[in-house]
Amino acid sequence: MRAVLPGPAALAALVLAVRLGLSPLKNFDLFFHLAGGRFVLEHGFTRVDPFSVTGTAGWVPHEWGFGVLCIALIHALGAAGPAMLVAALVASNAVLLWSALGRAASGRLGLMALAAFGCILAVHAPTWPQERPFHLGHLLFTACVLGVQAWRGGNDRVLWLFPLLGAAWANLHGSWLLGPALLGASAMGQVLDVPGEATRRRALRAVGFAVAMFLAAGLGPDGPRIYLYPLQHSLLSSTQGIIEWRPLNLDLRASWAYLALAGAALFAVGRAPLRKAAILLPAAVLGVAALKVQRHAPFAAVLLSLALLEHAVQSRGGEAAVTAPGLLERLWRRLDVFIEGWNLRSSTVLWPALALVVLMGVHVARPRTMEQGVNRAVIPLGALEALRQQPPGRVLNLFVIGGPISYFAGPDYKVFIDSRNDPFPLSIHEDHDKLVWGEPGWEDALTRYDPDYLLWESGNPGNILLDSLRARGGWREERRDGNYVLWVRERSTSAGQP
Repeated sequence: MRAVLPGPAALAALVLAVRLGLSPLKNFDLFFHLAGGRFVLEHGFTRVDPFSVTGTAGWVPHEWGFGVLCIALIHALGAAGPAMLVAALVASNAVLLWSALGRAASGRLGLMALAAFGCILAVHAPTWPQERPFHLGHLLFTACVLGVQAWRGGNDRVLWLFPLLGAAWANLHGSWLLGPALLGASAMGQVLDVPGEATRRRALRAVGFAVAMFLAAGLGPDGPRIYLYPLQHSLLSSTQGIIEWRPLNLDLRASWAYLALAGAALFAVGRAPLRKAAILLPAAVLGVAALKVQRHAPFAAVLLSLALLEHAVQSRGGEAAVTAPGLLERLWRRLDVFIEGWNLRSSTVLWPALALVVLMGVHVARPRTMEQGVNRAVIPLGALEALRQQPPGRVLNLFVIGGPISYFAGPDYKVFIDSRNDPFPLSIHEDHDKLVWGEPGWEDALTRYDPDYLLWESGNPGNILLDSLRARGGWREERRDGNYVLWVRERSTSAGQP
């Protein structure tokens, strides 16, 4: 029966695999990754931004691997390729997280472990609908967690995997720095947990592999420049305005799940007779960092859950660190025993793996074009197709729509800005804001860029620029597609209104 019944993690992974594997493509950022991946495959790497004339800070395609993977999967599966990649990554991460929680709980995957697992999923949930490379970062971080757990359990050979992970991770997602930081912090904490010369030698060796993991990140096309890129990117003033780089947003349920998990971890640590620095040190640093920058919360939630379980298992002879009177306590224990037994009698991998194989077979048999696989309510494919019918030129566009322009129209249609963010100097970000809000200097910004086309939202605040340009004249409306309009510059005359 073990090979048939799905366990708790298998059910979660199964639902996520099916839901995400059947989802249409809808994230704006996906398309600059696709454009970049296609460009790399066709032309190789370049520091000169091929998609704009304003990206003078240089193109750093540090996540090129994700774009190339997606392009390869589109060739194999059609438009479902990126969605299937995300489905496989999220489902695999759920399965590996359950394994990591089991190790932290000394094999007792009961009610406490299930609650921690649920909190992790709740923190990750806002990322699931987005076809972005942070899913690779989440999975590789979990792989590092499992590697650190194996090392703490006495397996020194697992350290050889960390440099390999570092080399791959740095070319897939910008969170790669968390890998060597986790290994190094855990090694230092282990010295405090288990004093002795043997532990110090093992920890020193682990720190050496953490340094090797860091250095291995430089084996990509960016070379040694990648070492400083995470710091440089995080310090950009334009980065601070991106939602995921802001402090934890208490309007989101995911943030409250994170805070609940942090509170439970603090409670369990406070009750435990022994405190384990090997997990507390990285969990505390990353846990605080997530309060300042909410994109760190999915990673920090994993470490907080491990800290919770490692310390809760010490209390009451391995029982969950919960005190409840009478009936509630008996109910808790019965549910704990039921969930533990359910997990022992079930399979974790079979069902999500089977779902992914079936979905892949369906997509191979009936591939869809990109135009068929995109959510047209989000991506204005009609306007992009109309743009592609025009001669190449400069496009004045909003921040989020730049990626779809580069992918669907091509690099000959130079975008004003896009959500890669860092290729564009601060002056371009400032000009973008002036154009969006009609702030003083917007006309100078328009003159400096001298666009041939305008792909803009017609609703507020997009209507501010549209109304101003309509009054000035010199533009005609070529296509209206949902909330977006495509205007063409009429350079031969100053008359004519869209």
